[in-house]
Amino acid sequence: MIDIDHLSLVKKLAKFSDFGEVYQEDTKTYYIENENGRIEKCFKINDSGYSLRTFNRENIKFSSTNSDSPQEMLNLHLKNIKTDNDMTINIVKNTFKSILNFPEVLFEEKIKIINEIYSQIKSELKELINSKITYQHYQKKFLVSNSEGIINSSEIFGERLSIHITCFINNEKFTVFESAGKTFTTLTEEDILSLLKKSIKRMKNMYHAKPCPAGNMPCILSSEAGGTLIHEAVGHGLEADLIDKGISIYKDKLGDKVASSLITVVDDSTFPEGWGSFLCDDEGTPAQRTILIENGILRNYLYDKFYALKHNRKSTANGRRQSYAHRPFPRMTNTLILPGTSRANEIIKNFKKGILVNKMGGGQVNTLTGDFIFHVEEGYLIENGEIIHPVKQASIIGNGPNVLNEVEAVCDDFGTSLGTCGKEGQGVPVGDGQPTLLIPHITIGGTSF
Repeated sequence: MIDIDHLSLVKKLAKFSDFGEVYQEDTKTYYIENENGRIEKCFKINDSGYSLRTFNRENIKFSSTNSDSPQEMLNLHLKNIKTDNDMTINIVKNTFKSILNFPEVLFEEKIKIINEIYSQIKSELKELINSKITYQHYQKKFLVSNSEGIINSSEIFGERLSIHITCFINNEKFTVFESAGKTFTTLTEEDILSLLKKSIKRMKNMYHAKPCPAGNMPCILSSEAGGTLIHEAVGHGLEADLIDKGISIYKDKLGDKVASSLITVVDDSTFPEGWGSFLCDDEGTPAQRTILIENGILRNYLYDKFYALKHNRKSTANGRRQSYAHRPFPRMTNTLILPGTSRANEIIKNFKKGILVNKMGGGQVNTLTGDFIFHVEEGYLIENGEIIHPVKQASIIGNGPNVLNEVEAVCDDFGTSLGTCGKEGQGVPVGDGQPTLLIPHITIGGTSF
C-alpha cells in the first residue's frame, strides 16, 4: 500500500466542500468452484486502489483509480469539482500497521474439502442433477481519512462456503441453497459438516413434501429461517438514502409505533463472527450496535456520513462500499430481531393449524409500501401441535410493518443467515438473524385448496 499524506490532502479538498475524504484499499480474494464434481474455477485476485470524495449537503463528487500514481486521480477529481487549483499528493513513509494475522489459504486443502462434500452429496442424493459448491475467502485492509480529522486504518477477513444443489424428485425439480460464513475467523470442520447435513436433509424432505395449502392462516417463522424478512421487508426501508428520497414506508415515522411491543430490531456490526461485521465502516466510523426499533417504537435510521450531514444526524457506522472504486451508501451490516421470552417448543405444541417456515428463499419487496412475497424453501404443515408433512410450492405474502405489528410471540432462541446485499450496483456482505416468531395470520401461497 502506497501511503500518501492523507491529512494534508483532505484539508485541501475541504476548501471546496463541506467534507473531504481519501480512501486507500488493498484486497485479496480466493475463489474455488466445483460444478458437478469438476473444479471449474480456482483463482486468487489481488486488487488495490484509491478514491477521493468531496461533498456538501446536496452534491457528491467521487473519483477513483487503481493506478500506481494517485496524483492522476487527484487531477481528475479537481477537474470533476471544476477547480484549477494546483495540488500535489505527497508520498510519505508507510504507516499502515497490521492488527490481524491473515490465515494462509492453501488451494489444495480447500479443493480436497470441496471434493469430499460433492462425493457425500452424490452418494446421499441419487436424484442429483446439478450441484455447485463454492468457497470464498477475502482479506481487506484499508486506510481512510477525512476533513473531520478522522484517520483510521482497518483490516478484516472472512470465509464462506456455499452449497447449491438441484434434484429431480417424483417428477419435480427442487433446488436447495445453503451457505455458512464467518468474519475474523475460519470455518471449522463442525461448521462444514453442519452445512452439508443441513443441505442434504433439506433436499430429502422433498421426497415427502405435499402441496402447500393456500389461504390466510397462522405462521411460525422459525429462527432457522434467519432474518430474511427483517432484512428485505424492513431493513432496506430504514436506510437513510431511501428515507431521503421518500421511497420508504418509514419516512417521517421516528418515534411512532411501527411494530409489536415485543419487537426490538438492531443493526449490529460488532456481532461476533457476523458476516456483516467489521472494526469500522468504510468511512472510518467505529463499528457499533444501532437500535432501530425498540419495543415496537422506531428510534433511528441507518446513516452514512453524507446523509448524516444532510439530516443533521450522526453516522451509525453504516457507510459501506464494495471497493475503493465505489462510493459509500447507507447499508445494513447484521440486522437482527432480538430474542424474547417465549419457548419455541411451547409455541409449536399449542399451534392448532398453520405453516412452520424453516427456510425462506428469494422474493420481491416494495420498500415504499412494505409489501413482500417470499418463496418458502423449507416449510411444514402443523396440526394440533404435530408436524404433519413438509410442504412444497409455498410462499408467504404480506406487508413488513403489518407483520411486525401483529407478532404475538417472540421466542428465546436465535438463528442467523448470511448473504451478499446488492444495491446501486454494489454488493456487500451482510448478516441477519431472528428468534422464532408467531404470526397469527398471513397469506400463504400454495397449490392445495
